[in-house]
Amino acid sequence: MRNQAVKALVIFLVAFAGIAVAGKVFAQSWFKTSSGPSGERITLINVEGAITGSAAAASPFGDSGASSVYIAEQLHSAARDSNIKGVLLRVNSPGGSAAASDEIYRGVMAVRNAGKPVVVSMGDVAASGGYYISAAADKVYANGATLTGSIGVVFSLMNWEELADKWGVDDVTLHAGEFKDIGSPWRQMTDKEKEMMQELLDEVHEEFMQAVIQGRASAPNPMTEEQVRAAATGMVFTGTKAKELGLVDEIGGLEEAKAEVRRMANVGQDFPVEPEAAPSLLEELLGVSMESRLNPLARFTADPLSSLAGNLYLNTTLRDIVLR
Repeated sequence: MRNQAVKALVIFLVAFAGIAVAGKVFAQSWFKTSSGPSGERITLINVEGAITGSAAAASPFGDSGASSVYIAEQLHSAARDSNIKGVLLRVNSPGGSAAASDEIYRGVMAVRNAGKPVVVSMGDVAASGGYYISAAADKVYANGATLTGSIGVVFSLMNWEELADKWGVDDVTLHAGEFKDIGSPWRQMTDKEKEMMQELLDEVHEEFMQAVIQGRASAPNPMTEEQVRAAATGMVFTGTKAKELGLVDEIGGLEEAKAEVRRMANVGQDFPVEPEAAPSLLEELLGVSMESRLNPLARFTADPLSSLAGNLYLNTTLRDIVLR
């Protein structure tokens, strides 16, 4: 009986290993084309969803987003890898974390500084943080209906003071330092605190504009600093309007962007453009924050500093589209 159990276990493990190998081979053949000479290629990196500084990538449990941890690593790796001749960055993102957007921007600049071309292909939306990272590219393609721009910064907090009073909930917060609990949802912000936060937003907005100014200065049709500042109202533009303003270079889709990055890399039009490998399922599973999943109020009950950082966005809002 024991021998039969051991035999069954061995058969199961061999079968499982065979399925795993077959699956890997299938995935590689499905997602990747054959490499060029000695593994040379142009790498395709996807920025899909809200930009976040978390190490958790897209997850089968519903968390989705563009992790700057993975994307910046892919970009810096592409800069170092002699087999990679260029980068095609596919951006389909409404923006997200200011710090995470800057990390990806710096990764794009690292590729360019290594002498390799970077071409952006915008999807449905590449706005705010999505535009921040796009501005670093050598050339930017957008569809005529792409929503882009939104060069601005937004900050928002929940305030539960009246609700807490109504339900008899008392907040007990002890802090040393006048502004240590700034952003607490349990009280109104003071005028001085609002002034401080506005200064912070203005500083991040200026950094955003400087990134765009630097990136677009070397565009095929360079933008002046005055042109960038005039467009940096937080307003969202169609791809067609963005091209008129100089925020994008060409109207076209992914195939046109592929052809251009091949041309800029001085390779043939049949040269392989291969997607970077996504994080494994295990990495995705381990990256899911069970605390945030089990506690939907975690975002609002976190310590004030985390709340401040988590609510400082280079993100597209409905206000950008409707009111401007």
